[in-house]
Amino acid sequence: MATFKNGWLVHQPAQRHLIPHAQDCAQHLGTELEAVELVNFVANASTYLAQQRHIVALLETADLGQLLLCANEHKTTVGLLPVHAKSKVCRLFGISHTMEDAMPLALQSEDGVNLDLLLCNDEVVTWLVTLGDVPFIELREIADQQGLLWQHVKAIPDSIRSLFSLHPKAITVTTEKDTKMKTAIIGAMVIENDIESLTSHFANQKTYPQDGNMSVVIVAPSSIMDYLSFLATALSPMPRASKAINYIKTKQMTIESDLKMDYHLDGQRRSARQLLFRILPQAVTVNVGQSFAESPQDNKDIMKIQALPQGEDRLLRLKQSLPLFSTAQDEDFKDTFAMLRDYARLSVPFTLLMVLSTMLATLGLFLNSAPVVIGAMVLAPLMGPLVSLAMGILRSDDKLLKNSLFVLAAGTGLTLLVAAFTALLLPYEQATDEIRARLQPNLLDLGVAIVSGIAAAYAHARENIQKSLPGVAIAVALVPPACVMGIGLGWMDWGVFSGAGLLFLTNLIGIALAGIFAFLCLGFAPAFKVNRGLGVSLLLAVLVSIPLYQAFMNTVVYQRIEKTVSTQTYLINGKQVELSDVSAKPVDGKIKILAQLHSSAPISATDIAALRDIIGNQLDEAVILDVSLRLVQ
Repeated sequence: MATFKNGWLVHQPAQRHLIPHAQDCAQHLGTELEAVELVNFVANASTYLAQQRHIVALLETADLGQLLLCANEHKTTVGLLPVHAKSKVCRLFGISHTMEDAMPLALQSEDGVNLDLLLCNDEVVTWLVTLGDVPFIELREIADQQGLLWQHVKAIPDSIRSLFSLHPKAITVTTEKDTKMKTAIIGAMVIENDIESLTSHFANQKTYPQDGNMSVVIVAPSSIMDYLSFLATALSPMPRASKAINYIKTKQMTIESDLKMDYHLDGQRRSARQLLFRILPQAVTVNVGQSFAESPQDNKDIMKIQALPQGEDRLLRLKQSLPLFSTAQDEDFKDTFAMLRDYARLSVPFTLLMVLSTMLATLGLFLNSAPVVIGAMVLAPLMGPLVSLAMGILRSDDKLLKNSLFVLAAGTGLTLLVAAFTALLLPYEQATDEIRARLQPNLLDLGVAIVSGIAAAYAHARENIQKSLPGVAIAVALVPPACVMGIGLGWMDWGVFSGAGLLFLTNLIGIALAGIFAFLCLGFAPAFKVNRGLGVSLLLAVLVSIPLYQAFMNTVVYQRIEKTVSTQTYLINGKQVELSDVSAKPVDGKIKILAQLHSSAPISATDIAALRDIIGNQLDEAVILDVSLRLVQ
């Protein structure tokens, strides 16, 4: 360790009270430090450095940059001392928080580390530059005092209001290789020393102050939903990549705007229309602590800007305000669009699968076999054109809309014919439980259809989860009710046909409507372009909800009746009887109750008639009682 006998202690007037303590600590190590103010030292650096090429800085980060730039110019090494116990200089350069422990390292005139200097408009950045205001994450506080907890709580209402009035700033970014990008951002951080692991937290990258590069983290969401997703990841203790974050690692970069931009350089406010960032590699030698991060050998440029908004149409919309949902360009989802267009074409495989799935579903309905019906759901190809229909309505794509409607109509018509023909051939005349289960839809079925539509749209929009499509196909379930409609045609039974038809329409409308909103949320079309097709879909959903609501309320009423009847003990002509396995349904304006009657005494027809009258009076309704007798001894 090489030290020196006489040297300069560079300080600001605000640190004057620390000078005696610093000089005493240096004297104990055999060095005399003469105090000089920063402004005088910079103005007369050549004179001060005529004999001693090592200086000791008693400065905070806001002033240290000026001294480091001077040290670069005069090829001088620098030692550092803490201004206070929580000095940011200590964290930036890994030095001790106490003067006594930091002094030995500060007085070393050799074995320093060569560090890069990041310049922003020719000012040295010791830590980072922040640009823009990011609601709930105040970037300027990161570089300042980080704020107190009560200040953050107090700022929450303002952050919520600003969230829904975000106006991305239009800027032009030019990198070292003259790559120019016009874009719009909410905020950005240009980082030289990553003591808070900001690049790791936001962009899963590492930043080092001696790798010859700066790190740039850009917050550029395309919608409020994207921004909320970014917040969820940024505020999480274990964040993951967010599509609102872009990352650039480069040696030089320019950010320009037509209007003046407010930014904070190491916490100090500045304003300019152009920010020129450049790296001076290995520019200054500084005595740093052992905890100081070492730079890796690989210092290649990195450009992760896939989520950076570009294109005139998109930037024009973002300039007005940040939309609730992001808007995808055709090229962003060209594979999805190509797949949906294929679904909207009538083909031999589609026809064959429709016939096979219809035959399988019809046989499963007659066999009363749920597994066979589920197998038909997986085999049926109706989900594809239905999802294409949702996309066609959303994007006002007449060709896609007409083609998908044609394929759906052809598939449904084929299902009705095959199911009706099968019903005529088979000697069945009684509806099974699987058939009856599809004759009385209610609002819950509409809820299932809506959830299925969201799942179907999301699965088609995300390639990484398309393996879940068989499960979505089971949930969609269009073929079984269509088969029951065909069975109703074969039997010439209007009740079967209309009941299953209502379920089919419920699934069809619910899935299509939910698919439209799912695709809208995923950014496949801007909200202002949604046309009357969505309005028609909403109207149909409201119309179909009327009978579904009535059926739902009837279900609730009959369940209450079943509970009331099954939980009572009746006294009939001196005999105690109970009913179990109760089910109630409307028949010819009356309530038909089917149940098992339990009694320890013989029951006559007169007793059953008396029980019917008691239950009728209890419910204040005309009742048909259909019971099977069980004698209990």
